[in-house]
Amino acid sequence: MYSTLLSVALFSALAIQGALADFTVDTPSEITACDSIQLTWDSTGAKTYDVAFVSPEDPCGTTLQDFGDDHTTNHITVKPALAAGTKVMISVIDSDGSEGWSGEITVKAGNDTSCLPGAASSAASSTQGSTSAASETATSNTASGTTLTVAGAVNPEADPTGTSATSVPSGNGGATAVGAANEGILGSNGALASVKFSASALFVTVLGAVAAVAL
Repeated sequence: MYSTLLSVALFSALAIQGALADFTVDTPSEITACDSIQLTWDSTGAKTYDVAFVSPEDPCGTTLQDFGDDHTTNHITVKPALAAGTKVMISVIDSDGSEGWSGEITVKAGNDTSCLPGAASSAASSTQGSTSAASETATSNTASGTTLTVAGAVNPEADPTGTSATSVPSGNGGATAVGAANEGILGSNGALASVKFSASALFVTVLGAVAAVAL
């Protein structure tokens, strides 16, 4: 059954290429995916030509890759965007309605696959995956950072005056104030010491002031 269908398909392709064709379309020795190739055919004197890759099983109805209908010469260079193993025929129709087909060719695999359908989306997915991985790494590095806390720092919200009543911690864990900062300006408790005057000294001072006014 399979061999019968294959024979019918082959006969149909040959019949279309030969008896039904109005002019000859050259059959390339090979077609490689994404590799440029020149397609040629007999000139019919028409103004333009419509060129396409079609399926050998349905050359009049199934277009695999269309190259446009505005070609003014009997040859063009194209890049087959077809996967390896695809069977194709070259279809050429001129502006006068005359038709021609090449023989059947099987597309070969090449080193370049960038022109194939889906290649661009695969590259975009790969780029997106790389970007996502880089973002996750940056987030992880940020989360693992070390926070440095200074002992004895003033909390403006806890102490609106901008000063802290908390004493400076002693020992190796925190800084210890020295000199005036530790002893205060006049006293030993970090605050202003009270200045005491004796009663006798105050009396002498007032008496001296009165005598000076009297003179």
